[in-house]
Amino acid sequence: MTTPVSSLFRDDHVPFALLRERAFNLRWATLPPDVIPLTAADPDFAVAAPIIEAMTHYLRGGVLSYGPAEGLPAFRTACATRRERTTGHACDPSLLMAVDSAAAGMHHIARFALAPGDDAIVFDPVDFLFKASVEAAGGTVRLLPLDPSTGRLDLARLPALLTPRTRLLGVCNPLNPLGQLLAAEELRVLGEFAVAHDLWILNDEIWSDIVFDGVPFVSLPTLSPAIAARTFTVHGFSKSFGLAGLRIGYVLAPDAPRFEHLMDASLARTTMTGAATVSQIGAAAACNEGEPWLQAFIAHLQRMRDLAVHELRAIPGVQVDVPAATYVIFPDVSAWAQPATRLQEALLERHRVAVVPGAERWFGPGATGHLRLCFATSEGVLREGLGRVRTGLEAMRALG
Repeated sequence: MTTPVSSLFRDDHVPFALLRERAFNLRWATLPPDVIPLTAADPDFAVAAPIIEAMTHYLRGGVLSYGPAEGLPAFRTACATRRERTTGHACDPSLLMAVDSAAAGMHHIARFALAPGDDAIVFDPVDFLFKASVEAAGGTVRLLPLDPSTGRLDLARLPALLTPRTRLLGVCNPLNPLGQLLAAEELRVLGEFAVAHDLWILNDEIWSDIVFDGVPFVSLPTLSPAIAARTFTVHGFSKSFGLAGLRIGYVLAPDAPRFEHLMDASLARTTMTGAATVSQIGAAAACNEGEPWLQAFIAHLQRMRDLAVHELRAIPGVQVDVPAATYVIFPDVSAWAQPATRLQEALLERHRVAVVPGAERWFGPGATGHLRLCFATSEGVLREGLGRVRTGLEAMRALG
């Protein structure tokens, strides 16, 4: 009997044995069995059935040849069609390049946009992959911080960050680790700044499917043709469809010449990089048939978000904003007057719950005084994990 999609996220559907065998990247397979990981942003659930069925059918054919360097036509068409359906951004599949993860796509864009010694403006805090991509291309990051009075990006600081060597602006929307959804007005300021100063935009939208409370997601290149002409958009399937192990994503280039330059920067035509064909089959199935699973997942995540906010706010001294998107939450624990790494270590060693510290190596200096927790798990696992966080923080507070 097929399990109803609305029931797939219950406690009895968490495949603990397989997670402890296969879920790496700071998660179940890397930690002792008595530890609950609220760490890397990766769901604790099996993926949608149509994805498994499509990949199984493809593999049973028995032919696993090279695919086109730019990606399978079916993959590119499925991604472009879904993108137009979900964001209103009509795009040409011929401008969409398959990449072996969104992270790889970010690296390719940085290599296209930057020469050694160039500068790039990126948010602070933000996922470490922005800095890593810029530095791998020989560039230097200049950080756009939050405005302390609003907790939003301090867009008035943009002109001060500009140098004669600035070539790239990194945009992360929705914003990991804060869970913020950038408003159209904020995006317009960023896009028009890039246009005015002849900057390329690395537009990371990997979290764009995970938005709560019915709020519409605004995609940066939809704001104007001029902004679209400067924008390379990155998307992937690890967050929305749980396909991290397939290492599959795409980059959408603004036009045909830039697409060709991106292909050159990626080295995909040399076969040194490239997306696996079976991964593209799975991702295409996600685009074409995975929406019921995804919508049920988002409904579950919104309940888990509300639970996490409620439980964290019940801990004296913790301050937490409600994430508008993503499935990570970023509580402020600066009241403990200890480095977040020390809090993280104590929670792991003494209370058997793993979280990500707000360390500069992960998110930049703006993450100081925070912890990041992932809530893409079942209610039972999340309640237990948050209970251990509360016990641990209260014990450390009592010790001074």
